[in-house]
Amino acid sequence: MLFSIDEDAGARIVGWIMPDNPAATPHVSILIGGELRKVIPATVLRPLLREQGLHETGICGFVVDEHVVPGLPEVRDIELYDETTNIRIYRRRPDTARADQKLFRLETRVVAQAALNLPIQDLFHMTFTRLERIPEEAVKSILGIAFTPSIYCTGRIFFRTYEPLLQDRGFKSTVLLRDPLEELAEQLLVLRWAVKTPNLAYSVLNETFRPLVDSLGKAELAEMADLEAWLAGLPPFERSLLADPLSRLLTCRGSDDALEATAVENALDTLSEMDVLGLAGAEDDYWATLRAVLELDLPPLPDLSWSRQVGELRDQVAEWPAVQDLLAADLQVFADVTAVFSRVDEATEEAVEPPAQPAPAG
Repeated sequence: MLFSIDEDAGARIVGWIMPDNPAATPHVSILIGGELRKVIPATVLRPLLREQGLHETGICGFVVDEHVVPGLPEVRDIELYDETTNIRIYRRRPDTARADQKLFRLETRVVAQAALNLPIQDLFHMTFTRLERIPEEAVKSILGIAFTPSIYCTGRIFFRTYEPLLQDRGFKSTVLLRDPLEELAEQLLVLRWAVKTPNLAYSVLNETFRPLVDSLGKAELAEMADLEAWLAGLPPFERSLLADPLSRLLTCRGSDDALEATAVENALDTLSEMDVLGLAGAEDDYWATLRAVLELDLPPLPDLSWSRQVGELRDQVAEWPAVQDLLAADLQVFADVTAVFSRVDEATEEAVEPPAQPAPAG
């Protein structure tokens, strides 16, 4: 699905949606105050879409005017969604959206750190989270939005696929890195939960994890330590779903790409190009840096959840030989980045340390 908004002239909002099915007529859901008020079909011919073979009829354009929404010029909280995908394609800029810039945050966690979005998203005109659940072409439409300079996006996506577009459209990029062992521990706990509650699991997990859920459901796990044997016995494909997720997000272009021998070097190069880099456990420093780079008065960072169960399993996972191989690249990347941060902290402490006073005479 591709989309664009041509204008919001107050009394009319004009745009188009090109659906994945080139024979389908797109429909626009109109929400006011968060409530669905009306669904309208596209009725306007967009000749280029037909001429370029992208749509059979080219009837992809729509107009929302006062015939559709009475009193439209005065309606501040109107939102437009593509009915088929439920992707928000437009909203009128809220008063809170004072950021005239574009920010992308790479999410590295399977369980998204949603608390990091809450203080930020209302500062931007258009916000999009969980990009990993949106088709690639739709993500490119989102990153290419031209009707506003104020966009915030985040998702667990393959960064290299979108990096050229992010740079071309003037996005600042940021990532908060997490200990790979802690991330694996959380993933294992989520997979166990998914086995027990499959109907709820995929509200958190991407469908790509289904083979792991199926595999774990067949395993005999009397205790947590049995997870090590399960990990060690995974076939190559299922193993690849857990192997070095951070390095893959930073260096691969898709789930089918193999991790290259130079993955650590390439991942560090990618991180060096980020505008703001932070480490989990030092979120206050990350937040202060983000505030300085964006030159925005960010709200205080909310309390971030921490699971004792994840921490305890992390300590066990760290002792499993199978894990050292499974996360070899990620562990090296995280160690190198942590070392850089430590050197910066040491240099900063030395710079602010007051000079030693001479001993008194006599």
